[in-house]
Amino acid sequence: MTSADLAAALGVDATRLSRYLSGQSLPEPQLLTRLHLLLADQGEEPSIHKASRESRALLYAAARSKGPLSARAYEVAELQEKLNEQQTETARSLAQLRDELRLERDRRRQAEEEIVRLRQANATERDEEVRRLAAERDGAVRRAAELEDRVTQTEALLRLQQEDARHAKEMAEATADEVLRWEGEHETDPDGGQQQKSSLQPELVATSPHEAIELMTKLRDQDENDAADGLIRQIVRSWPPDEVAALYAEFPRHGRRLEALRLLDAAARHCDGPRLRDLLLIRTQVYRAEPDFDEKPLGILLASKVGSLTPVAELVRVVRYLRERSQEDRLEEIASAASYRPRTERRQLNEAGLLVTGPLASAFLLRRPRPPQSQG
Repeated sequence: MTSADLAAALGVDATRLSRYLSGQSLPEPQLLTRLHLLLADQGEEPSIHKASRESRALLYAAARSKGPLSARAYEVAELQEKLNEQQTETARSLAQLRDELRLERDRRRQAEEEIVRLRQANATERDEEVRRLAAERDGAVRRAAELEDRVTQTEALLRLQQEDARHAKEMAEATADEVLRWEGEHETDPDGGQQQKSSLQPELVATSPHEAIELMTKLRDQDENDAADGLIRQIVRSWPPDEVAALYAEFPRHGRRLEALRLLDAAARHCDGPRLRDLLLIRTQVYRAEPDFDEKPLGILLASKVGSLTPVAELVRVVRYLRERSQEDRLEEIASAASYRPRTERRQLNEAGLLVTGPLASAFLLRRPRPPQSQG
């Protein structure tokens, strides 16, 4: 296979594969398994997994040799992969349990219908048949109750695993930020020394919306998605709020509406309370990056993202600040989006003074007609 063929088969960029093969950067752990499955004899399944485990051990050693940040990035990547596998297995088990529960309910219903039919008929040996069907019905009821309990527990397990996966993703993004920050300060030259990194570093290059868009386009075109995401996170956490708004407005004009949405997501997920407070108070009118292009203040657009994506501890800080300054429009947007959060988080927000209802109650309130305004 040529390197281009191999890159296509693995689903990675050819430039990135070249860096892996030359040792300039380390591949993700899950790529090793795909590589072994692609190149090994498919009839020797145990040997594939053994070779994959050996390669992962070597990869971890290589990551540690590059320093603790690289080692952590590898550990978090492995954690994400394991969590994804757990979610897949739990979802499969949940689907099987639901199928079994549906069958037991059908058996119970069929037995009950047959019992009713027999009791209405004047059939011989009716009582014996009714007793048999009653026992079958009672057994189905017991099995259904057991399955309902297992379904409830498995659904709870899946929710916990999804929450674990979300935390792992945040850990991976935070680790990637630190790796980018470190790489921005140090770069190994061909002679083994260190030199200041000067190319494609967000904190050194992206100093204006125009430069940020140019750099973002270049990074995406080169399949440097991690670096591009790191650039967005660096911008929302360090640029003046008005410039963040200007960048959001410029993205759609350059055909990059998705980057505008990523900017809002990054701000909601990765900015601390004081920074979010400053961004939420931006009143610059910008076009929404979604299909409806009505103008809205950037703070309002960000508020809905904050309500659904910001870690609850930081969101509580934001809510308390906005309440002190009577920012009711922002609080309403946050409360509406926060209605889909877990019950424990909604309780924390209610204790902080934000009226957050569950999703069903929110839908009802949205549909309910408003009372007529008083003429007095």
